[in-house]
Amino acid sequence: MKIYELINNFDIKVCGAANIEIEGITYDSRKVQKNYLFVALHGTKEDGKNYIKDAISRGAVAVLTDDKTIKYDNTVFLTTNDISDMLGKISSRFYDEPSKKMKVFTVTGTNGKTTITYIIEKIFENAGIKLGVVGTIFYRFGPLKISAPTTTPQSSDLHELLSKMKSAGAGGVVMEVSSHGLIQNRISGLEIDVAIFTNLTRDHLDYHKTMDEYKKAKFLLFEKFLNESKKEKKYSVINVDDSAGRELTKIVQGTVITYGIKSDADIKATDIEMLKNKTVFNVIIEGKKTRIETKLIGRHNIYNILAAIGCAYVQDMDLEKVADGIKKFETVPGRFETVNAGQPFSVIIDYAHTPDALGNLIQAARTIKHEKIITVFGCGGDRDRSKRPLMGEIVGRMSDYTIITSDNPRSEKPELIALDVEVGVQRVKCKNYEIILDRTDALKKAVELCSADDILLIAGKGHENYQIIGNEKIPYNDKEVVMKILTEKYPKKNGKN
Repeated sequence: MKIYELINNFDIKVCGAANIEIEGITYDSRKVQKNYLFVALHGTKEDGKNYIKDAISRGAVAVLTDDKTIKYDNTVFLTTNDISDMLGKISSRFYDEPSKKMKVFTVTGTNGKTTITYIIEKIFENAGIKLGVVGTIFYRFGPLKISAPTTTPQSSDLHELLSKMKSAGAGGVVMEVSSHGLIQNRISGLEIDVAIFTNLTRDHLDYHKTMDEYKKAKFLLFEKFLNESKKEKKYSVINVDDSAGRELTKIVQGTVITYGIKSDADIKATDIEMLKNKTVFNVIIEGKKTRIETKLIGRHNIYNILAAIGCAYVQDMDLEKVADGIKKFETVPGRFETVNAGQPFSVIIDYAHTPDALGNLIQAARTIKHEKIITVFGCGGDRDRSKRPLMGEIVGRMSDYTIITSDNPRSEKPELIALDVEVGVQRVKCKNYEIILDRTDALKKAVELCSADDILLIAGKGHENYQIIGNEKIPYNDKEVVMKILTEKYPKKNGKN
C-alpha cells in the first residue's frame, strides 16, 4: 500500500515521497523488514524514537513519530500528535479493515473477562457461528493459537490478527480489553459491535494510581472506542449490580442493555440454585423466563453468564439455543479448574489475583459440601502493593487454613511481599496460617494437610506456565506441579486409585 493511501484523511503530515510502497508496519525495530513503516511509540520503559536509526538500518523506508525535528536521508517521515491512536487507524487500513467485516464483541472490567469471552465463544459456536478469541490466555481461532504476552495486543498486531482470523473463516471475534490497553490506544481503529462491562474492583493501582483513574480507563471502551465505531448497530451490556456499572449507564451513549441479580435489569437472574456440580437459575428477559443450567460454580459465574447472554441477546439469538450452548460449556483453563489424581479431597486451581476475585473463589468453594478449605496463594511483585493486606484479610477470614507463598515476585523480595499479605491475615486475628515461600513446597505442605472431603484452593496463577523471578521467566505451572505431588502421594494400583 502506498503511503498516501495509508494516511489519507488522517491527521498525519508527510515529509518525503508519499508514493512509496509500504509492505509492513511495526513498532518493534527488531521486526522491521525491507520497505516497512516503523512507528516510534512511546513505551512505559523505552521510547521508540531511540530505535529509529536501527529500524532504518533494517529496511524501514518510512517512520511515524510525533517529533518533527528528527530527519534521516532517504527516509519518509510522517508526523502526528497522537502516535498510538494513528498506529491503530493506519494498521486497520493496511490490513483491509477486518473489524468492519466481522462481528466484534469486547469485554472490560476487573474480573470475569476471560470466562465471559469463552462462554460467548461457546454460545455462538452452538449456533453455528465461529468466533476468534483474544485475551489473557491465548489469541486463537481454529488452528491459530498464540500465547498471549498481554491481554490486549498492540493495535498493529491486533488488526493483523483479525485479518488472519477473518481469512481463516471467523465470523467475528470476542476479546478482552484491559485498562492498560484502553489507556494505550491498543484498540484504536477497531469497529465494535458490543461492549460489555463486568465490574470494577481494586486492581492495577500500581499503574493507574487511583480507583478513579482506573475507572476512567475502563470507561474509555464506551465513551471513546464504542462511540467512534462506525458499526450501524452498537450496544453496551452493563452490570448494574456494580456501582461503577450503574454510573456508566448514565453517561454511555446509544443502546444500553443492563444485567444483574439484585437490581432491576433488562436481563435478570432469579430462582438461583447452587448445587455441588452445577448452578441452575432462571433468566428473565422482556418478561420471558428461560431456564439456565451450567457446570460453572459460584455467584460470580452467574454474572459472567448474564453478560454473555446480553451479547447474544442483542445479536437476536434464540434464547433456547443460548441456554443449550451454556449447558454444553465445560470450563476455562485455570478458572475454577479441578485437578483429580484420585485423591479423597478436591483440588481447584484459579487465576484469582485480586481481592474481589479471591473472595469470589472462596465463596464459590464454600457452596460445595466440604470439611475444611485450605488456600494457597501469593501476590505478584512490582504490582499494586495496597491489595496485598486486603487479600490476606479475605483469605484469613474465609479459609480454614492459609499458606502464603510466592507468585511472580519479579524484582521484589518474596519474603517482603509475604509480610505485606501477613498484615491482613493478622488483622482479622487469623492464627491458622503459615508462610512457605517456595511455591512447590507450599503445595506439598497443602496436600499433606488435606483430609477426606477438604477443598484445596490454589490461587493466583491459574493458566500461567511460568514464574517471574527477577527478570527471569522460569517454567512453572500449578496444575502440573500439584498433579505430580498428588500422583506420587496417591499412586494408581492395577489401573485404579
